[in-house]
Amino acid sequence: MNIIGRRRSLETCTESGWDAVDFLLDAPLTDEDIECLRQAGGSFLYLKQLKKPFFKIEDHTYVMKGVRGDSFFRFAFHREAASELERIEKLVTGIPI
Repeated sequence: MNIIGRRRSLETCTESGWDAVDFLLDAPLTDEDIECLRQAGGSFLYLKQLKKPFFKIEDHTYVMKGVRGDSFFRFAFHREAASELERIEKLVTGIPI
């Protein structure tokens, strides 16, 4: 899994101090990719039994969510925690965090 870009998400809550981006990937998300993202920390939910398996990782400063098979995942974060963007990019690219 490699990040090939990011775009501002259409689902933002800027009025409450939150923002969101979609991390664009070079390939569809796999179970292994989702397990890698789990290392970010926070509560982890992965519903593999669904027709479109869904995951969500939640911390007090961010929420990450996506669907296995999609070539992106959404990362919403409190504006004061914008540095989390870089940390997640490093996690995805295999750079120690």
